Amino acid sequence: MDIINPTDFRPDEVAPIRVDPPGKVTSMPSPTKLHHLHIFSDENYDKMVEFYKRLFNAEIVRVNPNGLTFITYDDHDHRVVIIKRPGAKRKPKNFIGVSHQAYCYSSLGELIYVYKRMKTWGYAPVWTVNHGNSTSFYYEDPDGNQVETMLDNFSPSDTKEYKRHYQWSEEFTAMGNPTFDADKMVKLYESGVPDSVLLDHTEVCKLIKAGKL
Repeated sequence: MDIINPTDFRPDEVAPIRVDPPGKVTSMPSPTKLHHLHIFSDENYDKMVEFYKRLFNAEIVRVNPNGLTFITYDDHDHRVVIIKRPGAKRKPKNFIGVSHQAYCYSSLGELIYVYKRMKTWGYAPVWTVNHGNSTSFYYEDPDGNQVETMLDNFSPSDTKEYKRHYQWSEEFTAMGNPTFDADKMVKLYESGVPDSVLLDHTEVCKLIKAGKL
């Protein structure tokens, strides 16, 4: 068995994304991204790790013996941390704080694949809906935290204008947020119904009304 020397994994020098000399930053910057999330758990600690590992097709980077698991799904060192907090209790249904976390995918095909795989592992979404700007599958993790897997239905710039000017218009409000049947969505997708129909808020409302979705 090879002996690992921890110092072998320490980079020779720091290498931030960018170095700004004094005076270069002259206005308030915005974050480049949401980097990671910490989630407390207790008796469901192992189940929580398994849930997020499966949902994100993720890699466990580090497990500390005191109940700390670092999980990532890309080139960053961690995106989700599951922390065992003995005695921690579930949040009540009506609480003040973060309501859910949302993760965006690149295509309806990816969103459906995630749904099908999660279903084989015993995880079913609690809500599947077309919000107009997005198509979303909401899950609850083993501790009851809500996790949204989603797809933007338009480009980022179009989505922003859609939300700003249309999403709360009288026309949109009359249609609401249509809840669809996930299995019917899979069937329509796999039968060749194009994304231009399955992601369109108006078309989804029509399909639901006809009993097809």
